Amino acid sequence: MKFTTLLLLALIPGISGAENFLINSNKLFDFAEATYPNYFNPAGVETTTLNEYLVRYYPNTDTYIGTKDEEVYVYGKVFGGLLKAGVIADFIELEADSDELLAQLFANVQSNVQVYGAGIVISILSDDLNGSRHQRFIIELKSKQTLLIAHNIDLAPRIDALAINDQIEFFGEYEWNDKDGVIHWTHHDPKEIHVNGWLFHNNVIYQ
Repeated sequence: MKFTTLLLLALIPGISGAENFLINSNKLFDFAEATYPNYFNPAGVETTTLNEYLVRYYPNTDTYIGTKDEEVYVYGKVFGGLLKAGVIADFIELEADSDELLAQLFANVQSNVQVYGAGIVISILSDDLNGSRHQRFIIELKSKQTLLIAHNIDLAPRIDALAINDQIEFFGEYEWNDKDGVIHWTHHDPKEIHVNGWLFHNNVIYQ
């Protein structure tokens, strides 16, 4: 059944172009788990990608919930198969860009703040090999603020296909510097103490 579901999702036309796609999809999935536990159980399962979809599968109820662009799909016997449930904004308030918050953090010289956002890659730097290895690149937000992304590739997969002008979504910790700031902790925490971060590139989650 799982293979059939993934095939059905893959055949639905559309282009994933929503801003903050992963942030808003995860917020939707969390809402569904909390509001409809009889359908989406257990809570907190991993979000995975399939082509242009983000999907969570719930083994206890043998159901799925997925998003593509702004559209929401569910699948399972209880739904009569594959069902388009609406759009993300029907269920949750969409998260806006955090450009304003990031500008405030820079202006106020603040650090150690969990943030999310999206930007365009404008420069790819050499890896930092001192201590834990970090893939490094610079993105530009819509506000024109630039951020250095320091992505720990000892704990998370490297983005091998990264190129100039690629779009990146991020969820990590902001650290102030005099060049607009750094985003790190874009990976899972093996000790399960720090909130898990991620990067989202070309519909692949790097965590």
